[in-house]
Amino acid sequence: HREPKFSKAVVSTQSTGETDKPPIPNRVQLIRASTSTLEICWIPVATADAYLLQIQRLDNSDVHEWYDVAVVKGNSLVVSHHHSKPSSEEVDENKPIERLELSPGTTYRFRIAAINACGRGEFSEPAAFKTCVPGFPGAPSSIRISKGNDGAHLAWDPPANSNGNISEYSVYLAIKNSQSTESPSSLAFVLVYRGDSPSCTVKTTSLQNAHVDQTNKPAIIFRIAAKNEKGYGPATQVRWLQDTKTSSNKRPVDKMS
Repeated sequence: HREPKFSKAVVSTQSTGETDKPPIPNRVQLIRASTSTLEICWIPVATADAYLLQIQRLDNSDVHEWYDVAVVKGNSLVVSHHHSKPSSEEVDENKPIERLELSPGTTYRFRIAAINACGRGEFSEPAAFKTCVPGFPGAPSSIRISKGNDGAHLAWDPPANSNGNISEYSVYLAIKNSQSTESPSSLAFVLVYRGDSPSCTVKTTSLQNAHVDQTNKPAIIFRIAAKNEKGYGPATQVRWLQDTKTSSNKRPVDKMS
């Protein structure tokens, strides 16, 4: 991909004093979803002055281009549109930038790179989130996972846009499958909880059959979805990092969708 031009971005570099490009932003997470917007956030990078966001639409096409969304100074953004030309194409700065709005019920992937006076750092691992289908609830958010003696304790916040009363939640666990690959879209999932409480415990016996994703750091994958009168909305997919070098009961969570 070409290096993006930041001439129109407000990036402060006068008092930074950096000597290296910033590191990769971590934990790209979904705050809330609607039919036409996705609000995402990530952990701030100490040496970053701004962040470049790019988006990719996941559909049946064989070609999935990345598109610029914006250059921002904060560590969160409500995304409602993106540039109409792929980031790999040169942009004519003499012409106004055309933008495309997000579509309902569509999965998008995001990646984020930090920027400072030394340039742009590497992009984050892509994280996928889905816009809502009209009438259905949004995805649960703010997933928390901790390890207990009896298994993994999960808790989450209800969807910001429930479109009615939430009657139940379902939690699924990715399990070992000799036919599966490392791609999240081809993993096999099994139901481990269904109920009206926004929390549950996944027993150790179930976790022993979990698929450990190795695409980045070793992690167990869960999916959590909410149901209203019309049915189930999109699931939030979360990676529970498995750090074998520490005995801490609190392990970080990486949001995926």
